Amino acid sequence: MKYDIRKIIGPRIIKTGLSTFLTALICIMLDLTPIFAVITAIVTIEPTAYASLKKAYVRFPASIIGAFIAVVSLYLFGENAFTYSLAATLTILVTYRLNLHAGVLVAAITAVAMVPSVHDAYIFNFLSRLATTTIGLATSTLINFLILPPKYAGQIEAITQTTTQQTHQLLVQRLREMMAGKYESDKSEKAYTKVQSSISNAEQLLKYQQDEYRYHKSNREEMRLMNRLERELQFKKLYFTHLGNLIYLPENISMKFSGQEKAAIEEIIRHLDGDPDELTMTNSAVRFIRRHIRDLDEEADAFKIHILYEIIIIYQMIVQHHKSSSKPQKLPPGSKTDPDAT
Repeated sequence: MKYDIRKIIGPRIIKTGLSTFLTALICIMLDLTPIFAVITAIVTIEPTAYASLKKAYVRFPASIIGAFIAVVSLYLFGENAFTYSLAATLTILVTYRLNLHAGVLVAAITAVAMVPSVHDAYIFNFLSRLATTTIGLATSTLINFLILPPKYAGQIEAITQTTTQQTHQLLVQRLREMMAGKYESDKSEKAYTKVQSSISNAEQLLKYQQDEYRYHKSNREEMRLMNRLERELQFKKLYFTHLGNLIYLPENISMKFSGQEKAAIEEIIRHLDGDPDELTMTNSAVRFIRRHIRDLDEEADAFKIHILYEIIIIYQMIVQHHKSSSKPQKLPPGSKTDPDAT
């Protein structure tokens, strides 16, 4: 039986291990202390090659600043608690002021770790630490660019499928809560927040994959898949926004659905639970609600009108999206769900 090692320990772990090994090996061969380089290699592995290359331009000058501040602080005050604090604080302050945000961590670690090892050879240790940090940064960037390019399509696909089911269940749950007169629901709010977090995660993965394609060519099948997933997430966000309008209602609202209104909403639920291929933009329940809204008082029944309109909008969004969606495409090789891709 064949095993994909990327499913067992994840590509990011593999790349981190390889990066630290090569970094340490290079430093040892050059007779340089590898600790600074290895630390840099560990903290600079990014989810995509694009992120590594982009942040490398920031982390390199930030490391120089951190090393310089550490040497100056040690020269002025010697090795004591104040020096550690001063080196870390000034490094963070200066890098932030210079908008080197992506390099703050590397710079601060470099500054603090240098304090106990400089001794009296200030210039030599400054250049030495700068060299080792550069080796770590360059090695991790090259490894991230060349080895195991990330494929997030599988994860995005899995998240969209899961959130589709969860969102549908939440919609049905919320409609029945409102028909029962429960207009505030901690249960629905918690479920909404959970699904929203998953959708945000899928959006981040989609951005990572799009960034990755700047440096690693993709084929037509991959691009079609990514376009479909992007459309799916755009629909899900809009759908979720309207669902949120049903969940986060004003406090202490007072209204009651009539028997006919409840029957129409239940019919819409039955349509949504049925065969999606048989869904139509209008049916008897939708037509009834549209006519019924005209008979309601715009002031006295404002909240009810809002809710009924949202139900129609969500239902027709689902129908339109299903009709316009293409058939599921086969995932590109190597794009299956990877629990440690990020």
